Amino acid sequence: MTKLKRLLFVLMLSLIVVLSGCTNIFNNEIYNKSYNVEIDIQEFEDLITAAVEKAAPCVIGVSNYEKNLVSYQLASTGSGVIYSCEVLLKDGTIEKDYEKTFDSDNVKEYIYRAVTNRHVIESKVDNKIKAYIGDDNQKLDATVLGYDDKVDLAVIEFRYIRFIQPIKFADSEQVKRGNFAVAIGNPGGYDFYGSSTFGIISSPKRYLSDDTDGDKINDWDSEYIQHDVAINPGSSGGALVNIKGELIGINTLKLVDSEIDNMGFAIPSNLVKELIKYLEQGKKPTRYTLGITTYEVIRLINREDYSGVPQIDIPEDITYGLYVDEVDVTGHAFMKLQNGDIILEINDVKVTKSQEFRAELGKVIDGGFVMLKVVRSGEEITVRIDF
Repeated sequence: MTKLKRLLFVLMLSLIVVLSGCTNIFNNEIYNKSYNVEIDIQEFEDLITAAVEKAAPCVIGVSNYEKNLVSYQLASTGSGVIYSCEVLLKDGTIEKDYEKTFDSDNVKEYIYRAVTNRHVIESKVDNKIKAYIGDDNQKLDATVLGYDDKVDLAVIEFRYIRFIQPIKFADSEQVKRGNFAVAIGNPGGYDFYGSSTFGIISSPKRYLSDDTDGDKINDWDSEYIQHDVAINPGSSGGALVNIKGELIGINTLKLVDSEIDNMGFAIPSNLVKELIKYLEQGKKPTRYTLGITTYEVIRLINREDYSGVPQIDIPEDITYGLYVDEVDVTGHAFMKLQNGDIILEINDVKVTKSQEFRAELGKVIDGGFVMLKVVRSGEEITVRIDF
């Protein structure tokens, strides 16, 4: 092909691309997959608007008042999400099914439960909590029903005369990288009550370590949804929702660094849903350890990248997992796991890092068991450990 022909070919191709941009069809070739998508900006915008309108009334303010020598003073504000509603009738009976049709003359008030972050309601001194309904500018006395020592969650209860539709939980296991998401909360206090921000899911599963007992040593690992939706102080405990307006997570923290931007994290809705069963009863969930010492396989086969890693030979066909170095005779794994075992999965979740393993183990609450896929002496076996 001559230079002239190449030039004409490029010009023709550019013209086709420009003209095709005038249509609503977008064709994208990625990894040999072709996607034909009809783009309607107005329809998309309407979806986001509907999602916010559906979820926003469920998101409230949570005020923490701490007692000084004379009185209670506002110490901090955060956010919370209403997930439960019961109807208190004037005859004193309580109807748990708020979707029933009620004569408004017979309704005294509604009893709401909301989930928020533990750090929003906790205090080192005597304190009290109020729920703030920004749409009505009402501050209501609230009671803390329970909180988790490990996962940053708490449940509060309050009463109000007006009905507010509780939020619907989505299945956070269905969240995928690239999904759209909306955060709703109260950044910087109630002057910005009910702020909504938009972005995408950066990763549906991230495992982060945390110091839960204040000794400056990380003692807990938990699962989070990473997203790039803008959140700020005051948004803690607020909702992360999908474009259906369903809850996919409770926003809890944001990584702040001069070299980091748009890294927010939310507690997955499935974990929230499981824990509130205990927290609303004032119970502290019971977690378990196995009593094992392990090394990450990825570190053992890449010793030059890490310090303090022992020389342990790993079979060439194994590239991930946890190598079991010791089994405590007093732990749950005694007589179940052996030195030299390599744990590949826990409850069908692939294990590449210790954080993943501990976070999945932490999901086992108040009894139950875990199923481990283990390589032992070159053979793959399944090990069940009951608690």
